[in-house]
Amino acid sequence: MNEKTCCGKLKNIALWTGAVLGAVAGANALIASRAGTPHHELGGAFGRYPWRFGDLAYTVAGKGEPILLLHGLGAGNSMHEWSENFSVLRENFTVYAFDFLGWGLSDQPESDYPAEEFVQQVLDFARDVIGEKCVVAASSDACNYAIEAARRQPELFSKLVLVCPPIVGERQIVPPQLVSSVKKIFAMPIVGATLNNLLTSRKSIRYFAQKQMFYDKNLAEDVLVNRHYTRGHRRGARFSVAGFLTGASRLDARDSWSELTQPALLIWGRNSTISGLETAPEWLAMKADAELFVIEKAMLLPHFEHAEQWNHRVLEWVKN
Repeated sequence: MNEKTCCGKLKNIALWTGAVLGAVAGANALIASRAGTPHHELGGAFGRYPWRFGDLAYTVAGKGEPILLLHGLGAGNSMHEWSENFSVLRENFTVYAFDFLGWGLSDQPESDYPAEEFVQQVLDFARDVIGEKCVVAASSDACNYAIEAARRQPELFSKLVLVCPPIVGERQIVPPQLVSSVKKIFAMPIVGATLNNLLTSRKSIRYFAQKQMFYDKNLAEDVLVNRHYTRGHRRGARFSVAGFLTGASRLDARDSWSELTQPALLIWGRNSTISGLETAPEWLAMKADAELFVIEKAMLLPHFEHAEQWNHRVLEWVKN
């Protein structure tokens, strides 16, 4: 092959590569423009807490003893996870809920989203915004942040309600040897956005909701899917998703759990396959005074799927 022919082929490859990348970038831009703008829907007085790496969106309503609600992580997750509990709890408590940095309506900076930052968000919000000892109710991965925060500063937290707390290592999504590569891929604007679009597509969200979130598959309705879809396509959302997938956001809080002095209530959906009920004996063995409440025909979100049962048990437990 002579030099002229070689240069011609390289030029054609470059042109085709540029065309493909341009088309992909255009498709990503179109998806982003059609994803819609997320709005505050939980109720209460909406505000923004200027945390060290970005603003945290939060809401507050009600009166009485404060209770802080912490949502789990996952594509499009937000404080709206507590939509079936917020209005009931506000009749008895001053209820706070916020979106973790990188999620929901909070800022979404380019970051690795290490677990330590999530713990600090809980601590700083409780100290600076709530300003007095509070009950904390957390879901999934947020349970570990709540446990660690309560161990470090017990003067800020009176009781813990933990919904399907995960044991780190039981669901490693990305193998350790691929973590660095996955981070680099998500950091690439076009490729990272494309991968995020695939992971947070309506089809992917609906599949996960039906497979892991709800026992009643009809709850994976269009309204819920669209809400997660919109939040999952905010600019910068790919970085928090990458932190979740690579395990950077995961925290093993079992040692801290065994040291807690506060009362704790563990709540599981009987049918959860992620952070399942089979792990409950290990949690109870590490903290013998913890209580367990199991909700039948429920998976990862028993507080949403069977809100009446969850609300009644939590109100009863916290008041005693």
